[in-house]
Amino acid sequence: MSSPALLLAGVGAIALFLAVIVFVLPGADSMLHDRLRQLGDVAAPVSKEPQAPRDPVGQLRHVVQSAFGSRFERTDRGSRMADRLARADLKVRPTEWMLISGGAALLVGALLYLRFGAVIVFPIGVVVGYVGAQLFVRYRQSKRFKAFNAQLSPTILQLSGSMKAGYTFAQAIDLSAKNLPAPMGVELGRVTREVQLGLPMNEALSRMVHRNASEDLRLLLIAVQIQSQVGGNLAHILDTIEFTVRERIRIKGEIKSLTGQARASGWVLIALPFCMTGLLMMIAPTYFDPMLNSTPGKVMLALAGFMILCGYGLIRRIVNVKV
Repeated sequence: MSSPALLLAGVGAIALFLAVIVFVLPGADSMLHDRLRQLGDVAAPVSKEPQAPRDPVGQLRHVVQSAFGSRFERTDRGSRMADRLARADLKVRPTEWMLISGGAALLVGALLYLRFGAVIVFPIGVVVGYVGAQLFVRYRQSKRFKAFNAQLSPTILQLSGSMKAGYTFAQAIDLSAKNLPAPMGVELGRVTREVQLGLPMNEALSRMVHRNASEDLRLLLIAVQIQSQVGGNLAHILDTIEFTVRERIRIKGEIKSLTGQARASGWVLIALPFCMTGLLMMIAPTYFDPMLNSTPGKVMLALAGFMILCGYGLIRRIVNVKV
């Protein structure tokens, strides 16, 4: 094991460890405040001048954020990354996530270099680690988006019932935010706080739509905007929107059931060649040597992999029915 390999592995492991410790784990002040918030309605302390944290982890986070985070978050790329992290429900800043994903990329690259001993695999490992971090964000976004859409229809029905009981629309949102679980309860609570700080209701809902990118939620925003301009029975409008959203969810479920076999065929199309290759290599280890050690064999493998990806993409486009 060479010294450069040990150095790369150490740098990647230390970077990932420090990033997780500093930016993911809460500091002493935040844990104390969360505990007090559970015991009672304790507001965050307000000071005229921002004070640096007292614990070492908080101080290190403050120094990194002051040196790099503020500049990056003011850029367009930082703003887009902040939106992606919010949609994934990750409680980290864009700068913190860049350090975490960079540390993971270095660690994966160093591990691959230690395993194979070739310099060429290090940049490949870095790319794989970074892409893996981005795929993790997309997975969290997809999971939160599905949970959000599943709560949307009952939420609209609860808003309509609250308004029929005599509550205003803002009071109905506040009541729903206190009764609904995450992620819908968190989003409605944020809308309530923004309205209390002076933001118009339409603007607060528009920001909620931007954070979640839900077409069904956009129907609610359009209905509220039209009702605020021309008037009308908002509770009856919400009932109509709830019926539309519920029918769209039902139709999507039926389409998912009808296209289940085709989607399974796409996964089998990808998994079957690799499973057969692994089985043949276990039975006859030298069977694939001509394919792996000759130039025509490598070209044929690359072409087969490209055709597999094309077939899977074609199947996904066929079964991806828009509702």
